[in-house]
Amino acid sequence: MSEAIKQIGFAEGRSAELHALRRVSGEGERLIADVWRDGWRRIVLAGIGASYAALATPLYQLRAAGFDAYRSDCSDLPVVADPRPDLLLAVSQSGRSRETTDAAQRFADRRVATVAITNSESSPLRSAVESCVTLGGAPDSRVSTVGFVTTFTALGMLTDLITTGEVDPGWSDLAATIERATESARETIRAFATDHLADGAVDVVASAAQLTSAEAIALLFREGPLVASTAYGTRGYLHGPMDIAGGPVSHILIGGERELQLARQLQEKTDSVLIVTDESTPTPFGVPTVTVPAGLTPSQRALVEICVLQELVAAAATVRGNSVDDTVFTRQDTKIDDLTELRLD
Repeated sequence: MSEAIKQIGFAEGRSAELHALRRVSGEGERLIADVWRDGWRRIVLAGIGASYAALATPLYQLRAAGFDAYRSDCSDLPVVADPRPDLLLAVSQSGRSRETTDAAQRFADRRVATVAITNSESSPLRSAVESCVTLGGAPDSRVSTVGFVTTFTALGMLTDLITTGEVDPGWSDLAATIERATESARETIRAFATDHLADGAVDVVASAAQLTSAEAIALLFREGPLVASTAYGTRGYLHGPMDIAGGPVSHILIGGERELQLARQLQEKTDSVLIVTDESTPTPFGVPTVTVPAGLTPSQRALVEICVLQELVAAAATVRGNSVDDTVFTRQDTKIDDLTELRLD
């Protein structure tokens, strides 16, 4: 049986998440030390919801390093096809996601190596896989803060280990980096929320390497202040979706030179553009800009961007008068407490 994770509010979760990041970054190398095997080359990354978003940037890093990797939201894996992958790497903050646990058990039954990363100490997912990185079961908010930060940190550190043979030392300083970046961006973020997020929708666009940032923040806008928001990769956005610019749509652009070029194009139709970039590229004059440090790994940078943009989610909730913590729907058929609850089809 799984143990329920205590629920806290979004503001409390934001206050607690950097402490959790420091803890996991300090323990991470020990936690992930025994889950990776040399020789694995074909990897399925599996997760749903925010965990699916978490997999996008690590997927890019794995592919850039030459691994045959892809990600799935688990619902599109009805069978384990041959040739079978070397590894199914499943991420679930609660460890109770039905689809993720179902996929993990199906792959394990076909003798595919299975590894899970979860915030929960006891869960159906842990029971379904061969190896599990458990991160303490820290209390988490409904619109996830601590659970996302801890599982993504462990995932990012494991991605380092897989692609380079060692964990990047930058994780140990990342909490302090996030604190500085958030403080530096606060005035810009609150002004953008006040000027542009009182109504309308949000397009969140990111380079391929930073797609986790776009997908995670778009989901936070939807689940929290109930803002209609959609995530796009920059290259796909250029092929049609950008044409809505000029209407009641705000734009958050995350990346580098190509995203800055997109910002200049969008300015022909709208002034509702916010850039999130690092210190390596000059930004267009007059465009609100949030800057993160250069020299981070893609996963480290994504976590900085997400934590900083949580400030924008909170500010949008204030401007719109929608509490981030209010529940809209009772989730049905998404979580399980035991493997016996899995569908048999």
